Amino acid sequence: MGLFTNRGFQPKRASNHKLPPGQYETTDFPVLTAGPTPRIALTNWEFRLEGLVEEPVKWSWEEFNKLPMQNFNPDIHCVTKWSKFDTHWRGVSVD
Repeated sequence: MGLFTNRGFQPKRASNHKLPPGQYETTDFPVLTAGPTPRIALTNWEFRLEGLVEEPVKWSWEEFNKLPMQNFNPDIHCVTKWSKFDTHWRGVSVD
């Protein structure tokens, strides 16, 4: 049987006024799985919007990356009790 080791969760003192009660602040993303990360060939990757939309759409990886990108910096509060502030994300708005 394999042995899984990690640094575990290291709660920190509340130092940010935006930190909700019971949460601890982190500067990275805690890993909550011991399984492997799936690898997907970008030639097979696709993003679909379908269901309750006027017109379903589908993009390949290449098509998706040609769409206009936006930057935003939200705070993330996870149900597993960690918070990460001003997290930089860059991506496509699907509004």
